[in-house]
Amino acid sequence: MDKAKTSNKLKKSPKKFITINGVKLFKHDPKAIFKKHKEIKLALSEAFMDGDKEAFVEILAAYVKTHNVSEVCRRTGLSRTVVYEAISEDANPSLDTLFRIITSFEKAA
Repeated sequence: MDKAKTSNKLKKSPKKFITINGVKLFKHDPKAIFKKHKEIKLALSEAFMDGDKEAFVEILAAYVKTHNVSEVCRRTGLSRTVVYEAISEDANPSLDTLFRIITSFEKAA
């Protein structure tokens, strides 16, 4: 059997930005913000203090979906049904459910 040929060239890493007309354009990842737990806590507390229930649930839902519902369930001990009900559009989750999901942020960090 012949030996397989391998390339000696180094593979290039993907570019983090491109330059067009002298302007650097960086790749945007909209889910990146939801991996920053302190910023999510701040956004949730602002929505809570403003009494904006819709914003609170929307931020919480985006966090949970970004971090995988199954993973959040594992960290909180809640069932998938309870988590999905807590982040649904017409949600009215219990305080216990909210605390368990929000305190799971530390476990993820």
